[in-house]
Amino acid sequence: MKFVISFLTMLLVVVNSVLLLFQYHVYSSSLEGEEQSFYYEQEIEIKFTSDRVVVKQHFINLPQEQLTISWPISSENRSCDLKISDSCSRLSDDLTSFEEGESSKQSISYEIPLVDGLTDGQLFSGFLAKIEKGGVSYTTLHITDELKRGGMWISGLPVIGTASLNLIDYTLSDGVGNISDLYWQQEIIPVKYENNTFTVHSNENLSEEVKTQLDKLNIPNSAHMTLLFTENKNNIKSSRIAFIAGKDIDSIVDEVIVKNVQLQYGLKEDSSLFAEVVSSFLMESPIGAEKSVWMYETLQNYFTASQLAEWKTALSKSHPLSAEKLDKLLSEVIDWNTSFFQLNGQAESVKFPLLLEDPRTVYVNGVLQEKMKLLMKDGKILYAAEPLLAELGYTLNDTDKGLYVQNDSRSFRFPIQEPFYVLNEKRYDAMSEPFERIGSEFYIEEAWMIRLFLLNLDKQEDRINITESTSF
Repeated sequence: MKFVISFLTMLLVVVNSVLLLFQYHVYSSSLEGEEQSFYYEQEIEIKFTSDRVVVKQHFINLPQEQLTISWPISSENRSCDLKISDSCSRLSDDLTSFEEGESSKQSISYEIPLVDGLTDGQLFSGFLAKIEKGGVSYTTLHITDELKRGGMWISGLPVIGTASLNLIDYTLSDGVGNISDLYWQQEIIPVKYENNTFTVHSNENLSEEVKTQLDKLNIPNSAHMTLLFTENKNNIKSSRIAFIAGKDIDSIVDEVIVKNVQLQYGLKEDSSLFAEVVSSFLMESPIGAEKSVWMYETLQNYFTASQLAEWKTALSKSHPLSAEKLDKLLSEVIDWNTSFFQLNGQAESVKFPLLLEDPRTVYVNGVLQEKMKLLMKDGKILYAAEPLLAELGYTLNDTDKGLYVQNDSRSFRFPIQEPFYVLNEKRYDAMSEPFERIGSEFYIEEAWMIRLFLLNLDKQEDRINITESTSF
């Protein structure tokens, strides 16, 4: 066993020297835009027993400042690794942080219960401790299985070597970046292709076309991924692990790009919407589902040439990303507030157009309307109908015959997509629709609002005053 581990360790040193230049390129190119204030390396020892996972995690090249530790939620028996001298000299008594100090390497240990043991096709997520405000530049992963269950371990890192010894099974992996998931399955699928970016497992030989496409694929700041050319029976979703079965080459390439973007930008793995939109801009070509392509084309058609260049630059420098962060970047580029990504992220089946938000407060008859939204869409100015009409004394009802708006003396009906409206049972032609539904809310166009409800409008720099006409 000592010989095997020594051999693998020697191999690891050789591989590290080859990867250091790649590691520097990946992280130096994105460091400026990262929210992390420092980077550290980590070495992780994971031992699987019959009913638990024992983890020893070593943090390397830590800064001297106080650092907050984020433990896995399900972890138990949290402590320092006493077998290593000075391993936890900075660990606080309550185990929540590493105190300020000169020691750049600190180690902790903890256990995670295996309630149902280790099951075929199991994915472990959120099982590692993290240092808040820190990014992981490099990970070395040792996995031992005391029960010698065989199978294969996948983390997305390149596998340096495996060994089945008398007492344990052992797997050694290492590579650039952090890992968020660890996957195990009983069936061993052989490696049929690998390069600096991908390791491909397949029971069949890969075509030269697939190999060529993977070699040509240039994803900015990409992290290593593991591709399994087999069915995803357990619906595994992971940014560094992709199951590919029965897909054409273009679909394979698209999935690889999206997963890399999810990893680079910290986007949620359970929804690929934002990752597909960002991928489309990075690769300058639409990628993903229908809504993702629609969002990409909506922005692409809105941007001027200079705005498009500014948007791409902002994306390349901004890590991690979220719906809120994307909206903030977009608002800065187009010089208008917008919630385009947040609205579209709420329900993937609904398409919200690019809406420009007027930040001015709205007063109706001198009363501040805190819930009033004022939007610009396709050159039209739209006001949120329900709070406006309620303040004016009207009720609004949406029916299968149209929208009914009524008060004590006036009764409107606005048919759905018909060029007329009815006021007190008299029909009037309408060249455009006064109301527009956006999501679940109705909005009324400004000119129609003034005309139909006999209003006066006074627009100031920081507020908009709406008052009822005295002639009414």
